[in-house]
Amino acid sequence: MSASSNAKTPLERVARRRTRRGLIERAVISTLAVGGMLTIAMMAPKILTILKREHLDYVMPADPKQRLRETMSRMKRKGWVRFEEIGSKRYPRLTALGRKQVGQISLGTLSIRKPLRWDRRWRIVIFDIEERRKNDRAKIRHLLQQLGFLRLQNSVWVHPHDCEEIVALIKTDMRIGRDVLYVIADAIEFDKPLRQHFGLPMTG
Repeated sequence: MSASSNAKTPLERVARRRTRRGLIERAVISTLAVGGMLTIAMMAPKILTILKREHLDYVMPADPKQRLRETMSRMKRKGWVRFEEIGSKRYPRLTALGRKQVGQISLGTLSIRKPLRWDRRWRIVIFDIEERRKNDRAKIRHLLQQLGFLRLQNSVWVHPHDCEEIVALIKTDMRIGRDVLYVIADAIEFDKPLRQHFGLPMTG
């Protein structure tokens, strides 16, 4: 069994890059949803604070403002943000489409893509959320069920396909980055029932 930063398949390395981009986009959306007149330069330290608080392993870019400008340009192309010019400064604003992204996870619109062939690795989500956040425990269980995870134990859930990006978005949305671990396992003992459940090859 290996932690999520180890033993990446090529597809998961690509997914990890997408995940980093997605994390910044989510942080931008969270910041803009609160409102206020903020330029990109003013937003940069707030975005970095969110990323470090919710994702302790997040690696700070060499030029965070440039990374944020690139993210904003990408979000503008997606139609999620627009820019409003006031005086000599430009202020980003969420569009109606961008505001829909705020509720993306709670609306249950996420799904895990099924590849043509299984890479014979298991993705395991383990969470340890304290009692005072029992509503969050119930929510994450519900989300994992919706995504097609199978429960191995109370707080241990398994899926056969790459879902790191989606798990990262859930962690960001629910602000539980410190309490959830994403693991990639090459093998699980007595996995026949798991393979049957997910319709996977029974040998190999």
